[in-house]
Amino acid sequence: MSKVLVIAEHLDGKLNAATAKTVSAALALKPDSIDIAVLAADPAAVAAEAAQIAGVAKVLTVANPANAHALAQVLAPQIAKLAAGYTHVFGPSTTFGKDLMPCVAALLGTAQVSDVMSVESSHTFKRP
Repeated sequence: MSKVLVIAEHLDGKLNAATAKTVSAALALKPDSIDIAVLAADPAAVAAEAAQIAGVAKVLTVANPANAHALAQVLAPQIAKLAAGYTHVFGPSTTFGKDLMPCVAALLGTAQVSDVMSVESSHTFKRP
């Protein structure tokens, strides 16, 4: 039984295409559910876009003025709290994700698997 939380990447109220690619990678796990977390000062527009991605069960939003600028040290503690109950937390393989996800992994006390090319199973990933 796996449950995946995907962290949405966005800028100026628009969802980055990397978020949909991250959901596609998460679908390879065949999880019970995939949820997307949108952290922003005003997450409504981005959350509406995220809800349109195929395979997404639920969109979680965190509205916080501090989230206006995507800083890993601000976002990571919020994501770590959201991650309770999830077996996997996925972030995009972009500059945003590569900055954020090590901080999230450290707060969760788990190892990070980066630059995943394909998902073979819940604990087996192909990397470059």
